[in-house]
Amino acid sequence: MANPDSVSVFHVTPPHVDLDANRPQDQKDPWNYEFKIKNITDQDLKFTIVSRPDKYVEVDFPENKSVSAGGEKTFRFKFDQSIAEDLFNKSVTIEASDAAHTRLTIPISKARRWGPAPTSQR
Repeated sequence: MANPDSVSVFHVTPPHVDLDANRPQDQKDPWNYEFKIKNITDQDLKFTIVSRPDKYVEVDFPENKSVSAGGEKTFRFKFDQSIAEDLFNKSVTIEASDAAHTRLTIPISKARRWGPAPTSQR
């Protein structure tokens, strides 16, 4: 089998967002997660989000963001605290500007109900 990277043009880290494993300490705050895109080609590439679950996630991902050859950029997912009670398996799909328009899908999962954010008591 060929090296899996031999047909790939970019990597995303982390490859999956597990909201149960990375829950914020204060549930009143939005749930923010960083991800990195690494361009593993010898040409500059632009990236576009072609699919995302609008109800669940806001992505800080400027359209047509360029990543230089061999370079890496950090982007952010932001989830509203209202997802604390929701269970879901969703994804965000990113497309590169290479000739093949290579796409990569980042799964996003939440399988546990956390309940509403706690309120302070006096």
